[in-house]
Amino acid sequence: MDPVVVISGGGIIGNYISSRLKLNSIQSIVVEKELRNIEYKHNIRTLTLNSFSKKLLDELDIKIKYAEIKKMRVFDGEGSGKINFSSDQIQEDALSYVVFFNDLQKKLQEIENERTVYETYIKDIKENDSENFCEVLLSNNKLLNAMVVAGCDGRNSNVAKIAKLDEIKQNYDQTAITFTANAKLEDNHTAIQIFSDKGIFAIMPCPAEKNGPTHTIVWSIDDEILDKYEANQFLKDYLGYFEKKLGTKITIHSEVLSFKLSSHSFKNYVAGRKVLIGDAAHSIHPLAGQGINLGFADADAFCEEIIAEYERTANVNHKKVLKRYEVRRKTFNELMLRSMQIFVEIFKSENLYMRLLRNIGLSSVNETSFLKRFFINHASGKNKI
Repeated sequence: MDPVVVISGGGIIGNYISSRLKLNSIQSIVVEKELRNIEYKHNIRTLTLNSFSKKLLDELDIKIKYAEIKKMRVFDGEGSGKINFSSDQIQEDALSYVVFFNDLQKKLQEIENERTVYETYIKDIKENDSENFCEVLLSNNKLLNAMVVAGCDGRNSNVAKIAKLDEIKQNYDQTAITFTANAKLEDNHTAIQIFSDKGIFAIMPCPAEKNGPTHTIVWSIDDEILDKYEANQFLKDYLGYFEKKLGTKITIHSEVLSFKLSSHSFKNYVAGRKVLIGDAAHSIHPLAGQGINLGFADADAFCEEIIAEYERTANVNHKKVLKRYEVRRKTFNELMLRSMQIFVEIFKSENLYMRLLRNIGLSSVNETSFLKRFFINHASGKNKI
């Protein structure tokens, strides 16, 4: 039986969509270029889920370890500006939830194994306006007929290339390094973000593991600084600055991972029966930890539109359904992307007046209850994004 939706990419978002559609009796197939059983040896990379994203996973009964963030402190390491957030201020149990990327990826893959074609990719997609489906040619030369092809295959999306959609890219000229560590902070439910001339430094609690780390760290550094150092020497020279700011010793627990930071987006998410979702459509700076949450919000909107249409007609009017999805998500995603670009420029600036402005801005938000609640609601996902 041919699927209603072919999903390119067996990552977190692609597998979530397949599981959500299956829950509503809609057939899908996931096409994944990697091996079936990748061994996840070490937990290093983490994701910060807002309450809305966690709710979507809870509805699928996805059970993995997570750490709750109940408080958040944001301050300028070179000045006095600060913001303090608490889940109590919005009557929620937590602001957000930290999970290990590998744990979530593995759990979703296990659920979707029977609906996934591994070591394969989409070679071509042929559409005919007179037909109610498109032909999806796989690299193993098998042919599938589908009403919609969902590109959930991340940056350098194969579906985007086949669709020949116009991409917009921006290089932040920064590198993010991430690792797990042991540290003793005021409690086990506080996340702290520090802006300084030594980079944007975020430290958050880790999901509990036996003999595991207590915290995860994501540190964004200007390339012009990092290029002067070998990675281990940079950590040795600069980690002490943040240890003093936090009043604790930070002991690195894991391998240190690094990746260049850039953003991308597409002028359109849809071309015929082809649609881009999550990182395939857009990516942003990890400053606010919202990349995965934008992906889940995309996936939720896409599933809502597909499910509503299919339940009503047992068919999918791709032009109507995909356009509604694009309208719902594209404007907001672009707003988030532009906002992050502005924030990065403000907080990486060494201009004295810009520093003064950001300190005044942080303190003003901290002292204005309306603005503070707005930012907390948005960051936690209480305001649906």
